[in-house]
Amino acid sequence: MTLSPRPQASAAAIRLWARGCFVAVSTCLAWSAAADPRIALIDLQLSDDHGGALRRVEQELLQDPQSSQKLGLDYLRGHLLLRLDRRKEAVQAFAQTMGSTPPLAPYSRFLLAREQESLGNPQVAAGLVATLLSSETPSPLVDDAVRLLERSIEAGGDCRLLRNLDRKSWGTTHRRRLTRLQAICAQRAGDGEAAREILFMLLEEKRDDDIALNSVHGLVPLVGPKLPVRQHWLMGMTFYSHRQFDFAMHHLARTLVQLASTHAINEEEAFECRYALARSHFWLAHYQAAADAFGALAVNSKSSRRKAQCFYQKGRSLELGGAWPEALQSFDRALQAEHRGRWADASLIAAMRLHWLRGEQEAGLQKLQKLKSLSSPNTTSRALMFLVSTDIVEGRSERAADWLREAQALGRVSSQELAYWRGRLAELRGDWNQAVLEHVAAMVENTYHPYGVASRQRLATPRLLAASQQYRVRWQRSNRPEDLYAAFLLSRGQQEASWQARRRLENLLLQDSAAAPFMTLAMQPTAEWPLWQSSLSRPEDMLLALGIFDQPASMVLRHFPVSKPSLAFTGSRMLSSSGATRRSLYLAEVLAKRIPKRLPPQLLSTDYRRLLFPFRYSYLILKETQRRQVDPYLLAGLIREESRFDHQAFSGAAARGLTQFVLPTAERIAKVYDLGPIQPIDLENPEIAIALGAAYLRQLMNELDGSLPQTIAAYNAGEPQAALWRRYCSSDELVEYLAKVSFRETRNYLIKVLTSREHYSELYGPLAGGPPPAAMDERSDRRD
Repeated sequence: MTLSPRPQASAAAIRLWARGCFVAVSTCLAWSAAADPRIALIDLQLSDDHGGALRRVEQELLQDPQSSQKLGLDYLRGHLLLRLDRRKEAVQAFAQTMGSTPPLAPYSRFLLAREQESLGNPQVAAGLVATLLSSETPSPLVDDAVRLLERSIEAGGDCRLLRNLDRKSWGTTHRRRLTRLQAICAQRAGDGEAAREILFMLLEEKRDDDIALNSVHGLVPLVGPKLPVRQHWLMGMTFYSHRQFDFAMHHLARTLVQLASTHAINEEEAFECRYALARSHFWLAHYQAAADAFGALAVNSKSSRRKAQCFYQKGRSLELGGAWPEALQSFDRALQAEHRGRWADASLIAAMRLHWLRGEQEAGLQKLQKLKSLSSPNTTSRALMFLVSTDIVEGRSERAADWLREAQALGRVSSQELAYWRGRLAELRGDWNQAVLEHVAAMVENTYHPYGVASRQRLATPRLLAASQQYRVRWQRSNRPEDLYAAFLLSRGQQEASWQARRRLENLLLQDSAAAPFMTLAMQPTAEWPLWQSSLSRPEDMLLALGIFDQPASMVLRHFPVSKPSLAFTGSRMLSSSGATRRSLYLAEVLAKRIPKRLPPQLLSTDYRRLLFPFRYSYLILKETQRRQVDPYLLAGLIREESRFDHQAFSGAAARGLTQFVLPTAERIAKVYDLGPIQPIDLENPEIAIALGAAYLRQLMNELDGSLPQTIAAYNAGEPQAALWRRYCSSDELVEYLAKVSFRETRNYLIKVLTSREHYSELYGPLAGGPPPAAMDERSDRRD
């Protein structure tokens, strides 16, 4: 029997069939999601109704305990009880979850340990977290768990718990933390020799992390004055790495005394010791002693590069000490030692600036020509902008135009900086139309950047106002986004004109397929999260499905990818509401890189911009800045750039906490403002860090005549250097000071903090001593 061939379906029929299958599957998924109680629970948490969420959780647990526990609702109950500050009940809930929901047992155990620590029970906390670490610990928990064990053992936890921990499988940092705990336990048991051996071993391995800092402080009561030379060197270099220069100098000097009779450190280490000793003098403002030490190092060094390095540092010491002729000689000797390279460039621009300051312009121009001959575009560009800014603010235009063209040709100066100074040059020449065009170009590129702000201020001056308004009228009739944006910015203070320009710009960009998704960012409805289509079998996925985003924060990108803007925005919002500000900010910034440049930030939603510029710890910031009479948005911008609102941040320069203090500076500020004794771990306490930051800003403003740019620069580079840059200036203009800052790191830091401050001022509005805006929840400040 033969079968007749099956007739082929038409393409339309196939599409209809496929569409029907898709609708059926989507309907099924939507029904499944709608039946999941976790969706409603997340929505209740998002509406800040934690009491309502808790009642719903308890109802679900009562009606169907087995299914509810499988979803993790008993864990969510503990989480909500914590949010409602019902801590004893939360402890009971987490203890129950350890048996009822095995996938979440490690997270329950960790939270139980953290609560026991807060209740003053370090032994119980240590036991709980050691048990957690002795098993297969979820990766998002490892770092916090190790730190909790470290604190608990230090506070009196049982040292025997360390025996069951296998450190071999852990990363270097975690292994080092537990090794230091062994030293603490050895000392506690009366075995000082074993403790010393362990701590010196840690210093041999690494000297610039917080473990090394704690180790070297642990060594202080364990060692006598007669240490072997290498141990003096290890302690001295560790103190130096952490900017504790008084302690560093003591041990480094002892090292050098014993160096002649031993070979315990090699030639390279001996150079490091002498260099660190000289730099310690420098940072303690012992400028003549530093210059002498650097000079001796330079003379005795066999390497031409090191000779140049040391002569340059000697020149810097003499410059800050006011011995300018001797500083110029030292810069020249650095150049003789190394004719090209990093130290040659640094010495030439330093000498050029110092000649200019002394009124020796011909000598300064000779240094500029030498720089040009060395083919050093970055350093030459900064030298040219130093001269451009000086001539223009002093009212001279003849040479500035040529220098600007040279700087532009080198391609190392931003187009915004060049446009600003071309605008100033056009003003000097009386070419008002050209001045307006250049300043508008600078303003449009980034209106929050210091050059954008300065250009906006210039455009509002009587000389440029009439011409700028003529251009505004012309651009308001344009169909080009860049023209409409310029018209919008020029309409500030003119409500009707501003509204019209903004509306036309919005309508135009909403038709742009690349820009429109970012203009309409909104929270993805919880039921539509792709998360619900995954198995949700992993503990971290289970937590996300409960609306708990802080513990599995590193997993958020997997379910809320930046390829889908509304999803990424939703993930960032959820992280922010969970207190994971650093992760939220990171996701928001990754998403921002996808925004077309033609879309101005003012057209983004306020909610999204507040994710980019969060005001975490707002209650503490407002309280401390009001107490010290400091701009709260300056401190918020500084925290954003210093630590990304991560209270445990630790930098390569040994600064830690929200406001990134090194211990000696923190101790000095605390003493002046009567903030009490400061321990290294205190710098990770948001309340202490913010109090220190506000007090330090106040002190810097007092010392630097209230100058905002000098204050910010001093926070990064120190008061003497910030004051020296001001001496190079011919005016009080912020933009001139910016051009005179010679350290790229400090210049970029100054720009970032000032830019953030502008964003914060616009997003959160004038405070005038009033209460925080509604978007700033005091409770979120205290969850850490």
